[in-house]
Amino acid sequence: MSSPNPTPLARYRLALLVAGILWSTGGFFIKWLSANPAWHASPLAITCYRALFAALALAPLLRGRKAPRLRDSLVAIVIYFLLLVLYVASNQGTSAANAIILQYTAPLWALALGPRFFGEPFQREDAVALSIAFAGMTVIFAGNFRDGQELALVMGAGSGLLFGLFLLWLRRLAHADPVAVTVVNNTGVALLAAVVLAFQHPAELLVLPRALSGEPALLAAVGVLALMGAVQIAAPYVLLSYGLRRVSGAEAGLIALVEPLLNPVWVVLLIGEQPTGSTLVGGALILAGLALRYTVFRGRAAAGGG
Repeated sequence: MSSPNPTPLARYRLALLVAGILWSTGGFFIKWLSANPAWHASPLAITCYRALFAALALAPLLRGRKAPRLRDSLVAIVIYFLLLVLYVASNQGTSAANAIILQYTAPLWALALGPRFFGEPFQREDAVALSIAFAGMTVIFAGNFRDGQELALVMGAGSGLLFGLFLLWLRRLAHADPVAVTVVNNTGVALLAAVVLAFQHPAELLVLPRALSGEPALLAAVGVLALMGAVQIAAPYVLLSYGLRRVSGAEAGLIALVEPLLNPVWVVLLIGEQPTGSTLVGGALILAGLALRYTVFRGRAAAGGG
C-alpha cells in the first residue's frame, strides 16, 4: 500500500531538510579539494570558483525577480566573502567538525549583536542560550588549541561572528527576492576573490581554462567545484526560499541544525577524519544552546515580551 502524499506543510519542511543535507556536504568537498594532489586549492580559489558556479547555476532563475539595492549588496558581499574564506581556511587547518560547529554560532552572534545593530530587545533567555553555546566554544578551543590548529580555530570562530553579522545585514535586503540576493552575493564574492587571487595566487585563476583545455587532473577538481556551486550552494538556497514560504524562521533554524550534525559525519565516513572528544562535547553544548533558543526559550521570550 502506497504511503499518502505529504501535506503541503510537510513538503516545505522537507525542502528545508534537504537544503540542510546538501549544505552539510561542504566539509567533505573542501577536504577533498585540499588533499587533491593535482592542485592544492587555496581558500581564496575554492571560495572564488564555488561562488562563480553557484551564481551561474542560479542565473537562469533570475528573470522577473527583484534585485537588492546596490549599496546594501556591496556590504553584504564583503561580509559574505570574508566569512566564506575564513570558513574554508578553518576547514583546511582543523577538523570539519570544528569548522562547521564554530560557524554555526552565527545565530547566537546575531542574538548578541542584534540589539546594537537593530535596537532589538535582549531577552534573559537569549543570555542563557548564549552562555551555553559560548561554554561549548570554550570546550572546543580548550581541547583543540594545539598542533597548529590555533589559527584555524580562531578563523572558524571569526567565520561564525561574520556569519552572524551577515544574517543581520540580510534584513536590509528583505525587499529583494532571495534568489536574486543569492546570485548577486555569489557573483560579487567571485569577482572580489578573483581580484585578490590576481595579486596573491594568479596561477589559480588559470585553473579553469587549463581544465577546460584538457588537463584531466584539474578537470576533476573543477568538476567538484562546479558540483559545490550547484548542489551545495545554489540548490539549497532555492529550497530555502521555497520552504520559508510556509515554515517559520525559528522552525527553519531548528531544521537547519541537520547541517552541523551531518557535515562531520560525511567527512568521517568518506575521509576518516575523527572529531575529538572536546569537539563532540563543545558541539553538543552549542547545538543545545541553539535548539533551546529555537524552542523552549523562544516561547518564553514571546510570552514575556522583555
